[in-house]
Amino acid sequence: MGIPEMFIGIVLGYFTGCVYSEILYHRAICKYYKNPGPSSFYEGEPGLAAFCALGIYILSKASPQMPNDQAAAARVIGTAISVFPGGKKISTMAELFCRKAFEQLKFMNPDLLCESLFARRSEAGDRTVMGAELSSMAMGREAEKEALYIRQFLDPHYQPDFYENLGEDPWTTLGISFGASYNEVKSRFRKLALMYHPDNQGDLDEEERKKAGETFIKIRDAYRVITREIIS
Repeated sequence: MGIPEMFIGIVLGYFTGCVYSEILYHRAICKYYKNPGPSSFYEGEPGLAAFCALGIYILSKASPQMPNDQAAAARVIGTAISVFPGGKKISTMAELFCRKAFEQLKFMNPDLLCESLFARRSEAGDRTVMGAELSSMAMGREAEKEALYIRQFLDPHYQPDFYENLGEDPWTTLGISFGASYNEVKSRFRKLALMYHPDNQGDLDEEERKKAGETFIKIRDAYRVITREIIS
């Protein structure tokens, strides 16, 4: 092999490696949005991926007032730039996270994304500001309800509370003992959420899917009440 061929091989290998790394990076983001936990990808700022996903989630609940994808992403990116210390330096990262959030919207778990953002911004001490900014994006009753939960999770002292009577003890709804640890509660919720999420019920008929959806909502609301009790 001559020097030109060797040089070409090195260059091709380099670019192939870059493309492969990019693919793995995007996969890691998608995996995180589906099942938030410790991230294995660079965020630019701790919690930026979760913040962008929650912003897109809130705007998605604004139907029929929801702006188009581009307008929604611009709103979230602008808000992220204003609240994260990195400012405009994180705009490119925020744009990517918003794009991936739209792709994974139907699989997204906002409750666990809340926890992720809470944990990632604990040291910075700006959770309350982020909760308020996310809440300000809400348009419409459903979006406002979801945004209020997110804000109260990030700022447990914020009032008023929107929680409704679930009709039964939330610990019973999740099938765990009162006083179980935070990790036990979260693990149980992950398991039940995957089991009853409407988008995971493709093999069921319409009536069964409806029942699964109702059960999922009860499980989600019970989880929200318990986590509010734990972090207050």
